[in-house]
Amino acid sequence: MITGDGVIQYLSTVVSEKDPGASSHWVKYHAGFEFNGDGFQGLRGFGGCQRPYTRTKKILNFLLQGRFRNLGKGTYRYREVMSIAREITVKQSRAFDLDVLRQALTVCFLAKYCPTLLEENKTTCVIGDGFASMTSLLLKCNPGMTVILVNLNKTLLVDLWYLRLLLGNKEFQDSVALLSSPDCVYELNERAQNIQPMPKVIALQASNHKLLRNLQADLVINIASMQEMDPPVVEDYFDDFRIMGAANPLVFYCCNREEKHLPDGTVSRFVDYPWDQHDQLLVDEPCPWHQEYYSFKPPFYRPYDGAHRHRLALLSPKIGFNT
Repeated sequence: MITGDGVIQYLSTVVSEKDPGASSHWVKYHAGFEFNGDGFQGLRGFGGCQRPYTRTKKILNFLLQGRFRNLGKGTYRYREVMSIAREITVKQSRAFDLDVLRQALTVCFLAKYCPTLLEENKTTCVIGDGFASMTSLLLKCNPGMTVILVNLNKTLLVDLWYLRLLLGNKEFQDSVALLSSPDCVYELNERAQNIQPMPKVIALQASNHKLLRNLQADLVINIASMQEMDPPVVEDYFDDFRIMGAANPLVFYCCNREEKHLPDGTVSRFVDYPWDQHDQLLVDEPCPWHQEYYSFKPPFYRPYDGAHRHRLALLSPKIGFNT
């Protein structure tokens, strides 16, 4: 098990390698990715990372976000979550852009429908974060939370880089661990049994996602990344989730395009994800804050290329899979 800065050092040695399971979307958007040890080049396809807005652009950004903020006003913990989101962007030297706002609205949504999941010492699994936005919010909104973070090598490196900006060097060293084999899971379980300090963030490379089958979580979150996976990879993740849910009920929040065409012609459809007739749907509707985006030039509001749907479901577990 690799911990702290050792995780960033390890990932920096593998980012130039082909990432098994990466779809044509990521082959395209990761093509210009570079890490020089002190920063990144070619960050495309997984969220905004603009420097903080100033002057006129800052005011315009606030005004354009109004219709999105209205979607969350009055929801449980709204003001607290928004304040935390702003504090995170300050520490990460990022703009409080629409990507961050959408993540914050999602946390407010989850706090409404699954309040205990965000208030108690629970474990949340985030598949495909961007700039550690969701991971950061979860950790700061609930200090007792443990987050399992799964991503492709390049985006995982970026996630953890931005998480270190938030946590600071010391807390990052104590809080982050990368599991790369079943032996690492065994070591993690040994720590728990011996009441030793446990990592707050458990990182997994997407190529090792099946290690999830040996872990437990209460909630899984996937936002706008399953739409960029090949269907067989999505099926594998659902198998992971259902095995994880065999011992403990697992809630899945999924927000993705209803249909998306990848560069190689592969089509990803939300309805074709391997949902089960026994899954208990808690919410199933078009995602209100994920239908349009704004720009600083007219027309200010523009629709995405396709409609986004979000679904909150208690997944039906399956037992007997080969883990």
